[in-house]
Amino acid sequence: MFACPWPVTADAGGWSVADLKQDRKSVLLGIAGGLIAHELGHISMATLRGIDFEFDGLSIVYPEPDLSEKDRLLVASAGFQAQWLVSEIAFHYLANDRDVAKTNASAGVILGHLAITAAYLTFLKDHAQGDIEGMSQATGISNDRLALAVALPAVLDTWRLLGAAPPGWLPSVSALTKGIGVLWAWTY
Repeated sequence: MFACPWPVTADAGGWSVADLKQDRKSVLLGIAGGLIAHELGHISMATLRGIDFEFDGLSIVYPEPDLSEKDRLLVASAGFQAQWLVSEIAFHYLANDRDVAKTNASAGVILGHLAITAAYLTFLKDHAQGDIEGMSQATGISNDRLALAVALPAVLDTWRLLGAAPPGWLPSVSALTKGIGVLWAWTY
């Protein structure tokens, strides 16, 4: 297992949807960056574990028929792990940078994380090649329970990003839920 230090947790630094109007391009680039980070998480994990992968349309698939449950869990959850890490980094920049383009790009990364999670809570939850299904196959845990587990950090991050005055404990609890998710995947 590797150690991955979390950045100091931060709130959204007062970002609001109204900031989107100042620089939509940076928000869209951030969203794209968040999506890319998710997919690179899968690719990086597969490469790290020596697992072959292929693209099947928009899906990354692992054609090895004898993929161990541990490897299946790690590659299936790697997208969430990557998006959680980049969202924490983005929250740091949101709270500590006053440049509109940088804060909007950071907000976009977080919005990308929220959009990916929303997709996995709805139409991708039971997708045969989806992350939730892959994690379920590896662990025997139901898709519904796994979806609930990935929903919690997203709900907390939505509150962090869009809440008028989120409580001071919220960033730490949100980062903790993500850390627990990463630890669970690596130690299951």
